[in-house]
Amino acid sequence: MENIRDRIIAVLCERLQGEPDVQAVWLEGADALNCVDEYSDIDLCCSVEGELLLKIGALAQSTLERLGAVDLVNRLDSLDFQRHTVFHLAGTSPFLLVDFVAYRAGHGSQFTIGDEIEKPLVVFDRGGMIQYLSQEEAIARQDRSGRLQDLRKTVAQYSRLEKYLKRGNLMEAFGYYHKWLVQPLIEVLRMKYTPLHPDYYIVHISRHMPKDVLAQLEDLMKFDSIAELEQKSRAALQLFEVTAGELAVQ
Repeated sequence: MENIRDRIIAVLCERLQGEPDVQAVWLEGADALNCVDEYSDIDLCCSVEGELLLKIGALAQSTLERLGAVDLVNRLDSLDFQRHTVFHLAGTSPFLLVDFVAYRAGHGSQFTIGDEIEKPLVVFDRGGMIQYLSQEEAIARQDRSGRLQDLRKTVAQYSRLEKYLKRGNLMEAFGYYHKWLVQPLIEVLRMKYTPLHPDYYIVHISRHMPKDVLAQLEDLMKFDSIAELEQKSRAALQLFEVTAGELAVQ
């Protein structure tokens, strides 16, 4: 028997295929990586032409309403080239969110050969929208040196964290630790270990990092006092500097 996940995907893809201005439809995430479990959401993407981008979210919603009431509609962005809306069908698992992303033709449909983190499961591509770059081409398009410089400038403002450590304000220190140190640290580690996706932050980081590096990061997240946070922040700063130094000489 067809389950609700398959039914949601099927009705959306059928509707989109009937729209002449929809050039391609593909799945990303768990479906594309063949790792769907009971907690997986649905990442459905499409490439559209003309004015359809302006009404594609409403089209997706009305299609889902054929299956039942839609109890969540959250428009996450509204860019000139992209519309991202999250839906949820009433009565289904709370984990079964539908991340529906529509791109204007020519955007969002480039992938990298051999990339095991992000790849498409193509439903149809009548417009030849989905294209593949070599890993060398994909990395060359990144401004790695410029981004590394920006991250170093962020961490150079370590005093924003340090002053709250000295004041003994744990909540403020916690927030600034993440903003001015942990996030830049994770990004440089991404640049080293997942160079195709330096901006993934913590998305599936447990899958992507070497076990020893993951253990280091997890340890940096464990503290219950100002004194311990101060110790962890020094360790995080050292790991950032070592990793950034390695990247600078590559």
